[in-house]
Amino acid sequence: MSRRIFIDTKWNPKKHENSRKYVCYDPDKDLFFEVDSLTELKEYDEIYMDSSIFPNIWKQLRELVSSGKSVYYFTRP
Repeated sequence: MSRRIFIDTKWNPKKHENSRKYVCYDPDKDLFFEVDSLTELKEYDEIYMDSSIFPNIWKQLRELVSSGKSVYYFTRP
């Protein structure tokens, strides 16, 4: 069974500035939680994101896709 998660992405215009964390929802556990990096979601097979894909997360997305994860994003939330 594949595990899926839904993500509300964050925007961090300055790499060293603290901003809000990614808000995640696991529908199988009916659980909300936060992570600092998308790479912390390696236990999930399908990652669904809102329409905000920012330049500072491309490296994290590439790492997830390279490890065999499927990443989807909603173009119209």
